[in-house]
Amino acid sequence: MDWALWAGLVVVSAIVGVAVLWVVGGYYEIRYYRNRRHEPETWKCQPKRFMSAEKRHEAMLLSSANLIMAGTISGTLIYFLVRGWQTPIYYEVSDYGWLWTLASTVLLFVLMDALAYYTHRFLHLKPIYRKIHRWHHRYPAPSPWVVTALHPVEMLLLQVVTFIPLMIIPFHYLSIIGVLIYILVFNIIDHSGVRLESRWPWQGPSLYHDDHHVYFHVNFGQHLMLWDRLHGTLRRLDRRYGDDVFGGKGAALDETSSPGPFVRY
Repeated sequence: MDWALWAGLVVVSAIVGVAVLWVVGGYYEIRYYRNRRHEPETWKCQPKRFMSAEKRHEAMLLSSANLIMAGTISGTLIYFLVRGWQTPIYYEVSDYGWLWTLASTVLLFVLMDALAYYTHRFLHLKPIYRKIHRWHHRYPAPSPWVVTALHPVEMLLLQVVTFIPLMIIPFHYLSIIGVLIYILVFNIIDHSGVRLESRWPWQGPSLYHDDHHVYFHVNFGQHLMLWDRLHGTLRRLDRRYGDDVFGGKGAALDETSSPGPFVRY
């Protein structure tokens, strides 16, 4: 074992994750939470709710610690790849051609998004939620620092799930890096608490995930709202939601009501 190489790869991997958090999160922190704190009704998803300074610092530390843990695991994986561990990951576009490289990048994004949705729904099963995922729901009015403020077991589970496609299907290493950075950046944005619309047609607005923190067991998707629409777990205006309403489809307001249309985000 080349411990120097391993340590170098781990440090770089951890620094990249934490740097993305602090650069992107810091941008929204300064632009909105400091410079425009006096006018939250013009930009905030929940203008009447702010995290306390104590919760904000807690989220900063927990998110950073989890990204360091994830960087350690990723760096270790990269080390074994460098040392010759055989996986479907490839390094030359010519191995599979441009068509597959581009198409597989889209496939990887969709697969990771689907896996994130189903893993998230699993985390909202009553016993799992109460023991693990509730850590993340301690922040009903999220800010950028909440993105990976998770129970360490949840962080580990999400990372393992993310690696599954990489062990089965050939993806170019730059596609993997690009998709993972995209996921982290937009997860930070979606947790920002800032009301934002994306220029990308597949990317839901930040209010979509902010509502997940407000209403708890609904809107489980990561970037695409497709999975919530398919499974009926997108929020509806005429349903009751809350910390005690599990299942993702809300509760009827009365005995005679039936589910109405989805909220239009």
